[in-house]
Amino acid sequence: MLVLAGRSLGPAGFGALSSLYLLVTSVATGLFTPLEQEVTRRRGVERSRHTWDRSLTRRALGHGQAAAGAALVLALAAYPLTVRVLGDQDWLVVSLCLALPGYAAWFEVRGELAGQGHLRRYGTQLVVDGASRMVGALALVLTGGESVATFGLLFGLSPWITLLLTLPGWRLAPEQRRAGPADPLARPLALLVLSALASQLLINAGPLVVNLLATDDERDLAGVYLAVLVVVRIPVFLFSAVQPGYLRSLAEYVGGGDRQAFDELVRRVLMTVAGVSAAVCLASTALAPPLVSWVFGFDQRLDRATCLLLTLAVGLFLVAVVLAQALLALGHHVWVTTGWLLGLAGLALGAAPDTGVVTRATLALLAGAAVATASLALLLRRERAQWAMIGPS
Repeated sequence: MLVLAGRSLGPAGFGALSSLYLLVTSVATGLFTPLEQEVTRRRGVERSRHTWDRSLTRRALGHGQAAAGAALVLALAAYPLTVRVLGDQDWLVVSLCLALPGYAAWFEVRGELAGQGHLRRYGTQLVVDGASRMVGALALVLTGGESVATFGLLFGLSPWITLLLTLPGWRLAPEQRRAGPADPLARPLALLVLSALASQLLINAGPLVVNLLATDDERDLAGVYLAVLVVVRIPVFLFSAVQPGYLRSLAEYVGGGDRQAFDELVRRVLMTVAGVSAAVCLASTALAPPLVSWVFGFDQRLDRATCLLLTLAVGLFLVAVVLAQALLALGHHVWVTTGWLLGLAGLALGAAPDTGVVTRATLALLAGAAVATASLALLLRRERAQWAMIGPS
């Protein structure tokens, strides 16, 4: 969908759409991934203990819609800045207002599906969400209706289309479970929201930094930068196939006190992520600049050194995600938040040198990912030395 949009709109229009893409990705993922993670974690522990909290779905949905409403109020209150970030395209604000409540509901449902082990339906939801945007983009191109506003509308409608097409026929509550405790959600969700917002700001900060700091003559760089980031972030998209089962399994091992299985799973996933990231590093350094120019049709391109640093930063970010999920499964929400906030501090330090706008954004991303990875690794090592069976908190 982004390729079609980039070729249809050109660098400047694509830069505006890319900002919507990053806002939806960052804000929706930042606010609502905690719903998925916490519901997945709790349902995973319940699976190992054969219990069921009947109020969890209702409470999680309520938290999600409240968070979406608060985000929209802030976006509308800061309307001039919001429109500026969105490339001065007013209609993209409408798309943002449609997307956030839809993704709030969708991420909660994803948590239920992952926590109960319904990964086929979980995967179907991911396919429908992406396919709905892709089909819509093709329709716009074929009918001549492509514009920044119409492409942006696809982001607003896709979560609602996904829920409409994938929820019928799903039975929520499993049979033969005894009632479980309805532990409070507010504190762990608040910590996870802070963690998720920090992590999403970290991985998505590059194009936003370029948009905010670039002069009018450098505006096209935001679109080119995002196009490269889309290519080098392939490992992040691949990890979505691992994450739901990974967190649920870790939570089950914690609920059952199986330390050996916990350690083995973390080690296997870390090795896989490191291997894939190394391969993508080599491939992106050689292929990303000409590939982006050819696929997106842009005249400008980033150099190979920038592509290498971006891919390395993405790989470190993924390692940090794996470590953070392990800490979360152990119930250490505070340490997860601490690791990502330290990563943001590294991001700020990396952006401090007064260099070119692209170099500045790239070094910021690399420094932030490195600090987050090191911090979360040390925190996990500390907690692993103090292993204890921890249930929902």
